[in-house]
Amino acid sequence: MMIFSAFTMHIIEGYISSIFLLEYGKGMLLFDSGCINDVKRIEDYCRKVLQRSPHDIKLAVVSHMHPDHSGGAATLRSKYGIAIAAHKDVDLWYSGWGGALQHKLDCYMATGVARRNKRSLERILFKPIIHPDYLLHDLEVLPGFEDWAVLHIPGHTLHDIALYQQKEGLLYIGDMICNVRGRMFLPLPVLFPVRMEQSYDKLAALDSSTILMAHGGVEQSDNASALFLAMKEQLKAPPTPLMRKIRRLSVFSPEIKRQGL
Repeated sequence: MMIFSAFTMHIIEGYISSIFLLEYGKGMLLFDSGCINDVKRIEDYCRKVLQRSPHDIKLAVVSHMHPDHSGGAATLRSKYGIAIAAHKDVDLWYSGWGGALQHKLDCYMATGVARRNKRSLERILFKPIIHPDYLLHDLEVLPGFEDWAVLHIPGHTLHDIALYQQKEGLLYIGDMICNVRGRMFLPLPVLFPVRMEQSYDKLAALDSSTILMAHGGVEQSDNASALFLAMKEQLKAPPTPLMRKIRRLSVFSPEIKRQGL
């Protein structure tokens, strides 16, 4: 738990990712919904730790469509009326027959991550189209939580977003950096490396001091710009066998074909 001037931030340990829940006086804000099986974890945290109903979550932001970020969003809306906000193109990623195949492959790969993390197998298959209530654009603010700015940061997918709270120097980056036992890695896959470079430059230009990562928790730094520029340098390294394998399993979205890749 971290206390700031306008809210208290809680970190829920999800199935394979960290889920950030911000508690304001006017309601709660959720950064990503985890896998569909994380709905129970979010419910339990609200009721047992915060002594609040999940109905008090007013907005769930989806940073991108991978199962550990969007999987629980539609279920939370169905059960509790929680509005969903995501990039305007988010539902294109798993559209059509290619998107349906990619959705199944991404769920398969997420299950592999859970297995490597020694998690018991749980259901993570979810509906691949979420129909957000709010379609977000670059440099907008979150509806109802205007202290958070939306940044479009493609590279991992075409529709990734980050969230920036300038007053506190807070930056939620989803999968842009994965902290594995203290080492910083690129997300898997990086499908659009040129766009990824531009996104790291965009994040490096911000005056952020606390980085919130879906895989790695919280990283506090007095030189966050150097961290993002170091990640940009990693893009120049030859791909590892694992990176090549994940990429081969990640190219079926119609959005990728639309880019001519």
